[in-house]
Parts: sequence; structure tokens; C-alpha cells
Amino acid sequence: MRSWKSVLGTIAAWIYFLAVMTWLLPMLFLVPIMTLSDMGTVMESGFAVPNTGVFLTALFGLFIGLSLMIPAFRKMYDKLPWMFPYVKIMLINTIIVSVALLILNFGYEVQSDSRHMVWTIVMVVQIILCRILMSLYFHRKRAALTGGMANERTLSARS
Repeated sequence: MRSWKSVLGTIAAWIYFLAVMTWLLPMLFLVPIMTLSDMGTVMESGFAVPNTGVFLTALFGLFIGLSLMIPAFRKMYDKLPWMFPYVKIMLINTIIVSVALLILNFGYEVQSDSRHMVWTIVMVVQIILCRILMSLYFHRKRAALTGGMANERTLSARS
């Protein structure tokens, strides 16, 4: 028979998954796309736009951190082994494009075509370098093999 703490932990994990993770998972996919759209707006209009990606990255980091720090919530990564690599990769991707928009906004603070060109190039280089570093990181430490107990069972079954 399960203890009352275990039952309460499972109920809390379900509530957390339904209330937080069901909106966070699609937003991790949509925010980088929206940020790229904001970059296009900056380039077309010639004016900086508010960077909500930084705020959303911090908010995502808070909720993902809670889901990893609280053992009852961490069980969702065991039940859905695809979720940990997805969250990890998409959070890093959100950080990359949010920083890129910060760079672009900085370049468009002053109305100068040469400044716009230089900071656009810096932004593109930043995106490319960060994506290369992310690829090297995940080449060395596979995203599918990091995370909870489900991955350990997968590793032990392979050997």
C-alpha cells in the first residue's frame, strides 16, 4: 500500500503537469518562432521592439527548475522520457534567439544604416556560434540519454 505522502506527491505532480507543463511545452516551441518574427519586425521598421523572450525564458527556467528539483514532479520525465530532451533543447534554443533579439535591438537603438548592418551581422554570427556550441554539447552528451530513471533503465537494457 502506498503512503499518503506518495499519493499526495502523485496528485501534486499531475496538477503541476496539467496546470503548468501543458502550456509550457507548446510555448517552448512557439516563443523562438515569435522572436524570429520580432527580428523581422525590427529589420523592417528600423526600430527596436520589446524583448519578451528574456522574460519568458526566465519564467520557463523557473518552472522547468521546479519540475527538476521536486522529486514528485521529476517523475513526469520518467513517464514521458521524450520530454526532458525536448525541454532542454528548446529552452536553450529560446535563450539563443532571445539573446539574438537583444543584440539586434541594441543595434537598432540608433538610426544608422551602417550600425544596423554591423549588429545584424553580429546577431547572425551569435546565432550560428551558439547553435554550433549547442550541437557540440549534445554530440558529447546525448539529450536522449540525460534525465531521469527511465534513461538509466534504457542504458542498462542496452548493455
